[in-house]
Amino acid sequence: MSSRITFSARGPFFETLKSRVDAYFQQTGQRHTGNRLLHFKTVFSYALAGFSYAMLVWGAEHLWTALLAGFGLTQGLVLIAFNVMHDGAHGSYSRKRWVNWLMGSSMEVLGGSQSMWQQKHNVLHHTYTNVDGKDDDIALGSLMRLSPATPWRPWHRLQHWYAVVLYSLLTLFWLLFSDWHKMIRGKIGDTPLPKRAWWEWPYFVATKLLYIGYALVLPALYHPFSHVLLAFLGVHLLFGLTLSVVFQLAHTVEGAAFPLPGDDGKMADEWAVHQLKTTANFACGNRLVTFYMGGLNFQVEHHLFRKTSHVHYPALSRIVAEVCREHGMPYQSFRSVWSAMRAHFRFLKQMGRQPAALRVGPVAAATRI
Repeated sequence: MSSRITFSARGPFFETLKSRVDAYFQQTGQRHTGNRLLHFKTVFSYALAGFSYAMLVWGAEHLWTALLAGFGLTQGLVLIAFNVMHDGAHGSYSRKRWVNWLMGSSMEVLGGSQSMWQQKHNVLHHTYTNVDGKDDDIALGSLMRLSPATPWRPWHRLQHWYAVVLYSLLTLFWLLFSDWHKMIRGKIGDTPLPKRAWWEWPYFVATKLLYIGYALVLPALYHPFSHVLLAFLGVHLLFGLTLSVVFQLAHTVEGAAFPLPGDDGKMADEWAVHQLKTTANFACGNRLVTFYMGGLNFQVEHHLFRKTSHVHYPALSRIVAEVCREHGMPYQSFRSVWSAMRAHFRFLKQMGRQPAALRVGPVAAATRI
């Protein structure tokens, strides 16, 4: 198989879809970037995180107040990740590049690395969704089997039981190992990172140290370190679990495809059709879920128009669904978070079977248009 992967030429489906989406923005007079709703969510997210952090460090005098402040801090961080960092890193928060960079730098506030996220997520995941060897989101080594192309191991039989434990370690993994490993190797999987500017290593190290400073060192000046460490781990375990579950519901569920290129490195479908086959929406009728998750429940729209702010996804979803019907394309959408979660854990159970017995069934509790 060729090391370079290409997609088929763009067909009439995406040409039609793109023209209708462009027409929608022209008719409504809106920009593809964020609006007042996004600005409100930014202020609200940071205010919740900042207030909860202050309460945890300087105001918590009892266990219950510490637990409440820790939970509030976690939710603030989740909102920042889904609503602020994600749009900024995709360049969809603002028309101004520096504003996008600033909002994307929220990733450093969360303990991660914006530059690493952009390569891993924006470039590899969004281009080669669910393609084994390219999409780093389904590459968990031998710990879990998230693709039919991943070699099976006996312990995968139990992965639908221990998945939650591994998911909860996501943000700790970013902070302590994953980002460092990728920076040192200069690769994400087998894909080389772009050439690093001279300042990127110092910036990377400095932001990691600053994060440790505000998350561990400063609180330790006011509380026993054992208490600080417990709070730190508790926040990260809940934070990592929340992010992981939302990310998994979009691509590793029953009905999602895992296409592989031919020996010439060419995929069977054009890029847009590939996104439809590998991606699913969920709970699109739930406004609270949409607000909380930063529109990531409209994952199909996000993958097709990743440089468009998430505040526009509900409106775009009607256009995408209509064009999919007209062209006979799949449009996968689970009715609720719970139905998507069940489909994900059924998928994990199926992937955990020995390959000879593996049969990934049709979409359950999902709608195909």
